[in-house]
Amino acid sequence: MGTSDRAANELVDVIREVIKQELSKTDSTILCQIKAKKDDDHYDVSIVPDDQTLLRNVTNMTKFDLEVGDYVYVYKIKNQLNNCFICYKVTPYSG
Repeated sequence: MGTSDRAANELVDVIREVIKQELSKTDSTILCQIKAKKDDDHYDVSIVPDDQTLLRNVTNMTKFDLEVGDYVYVYKIKNQLNNCFICYKVTPYSG
């Protein structure tokens, strides 16, 4: 591999790193499933389809009463799992 190829690959790596850093600063939502109810406002949820990752004591900011097995969207502030809340309940289509 020549010097220009190496330089091009290094530039691409720098661009990828910048994009990764910027994405880590933005808010995002993820689909989750309720696994346990802790109290009226807090739930343990798993990220769909990854049942291994369990988020504990996630605050419910919706008006809905949630049950084990319900699907919800969790809002991650600055894309951080430790800074998230339930923002929406997914309701099945009944049309």
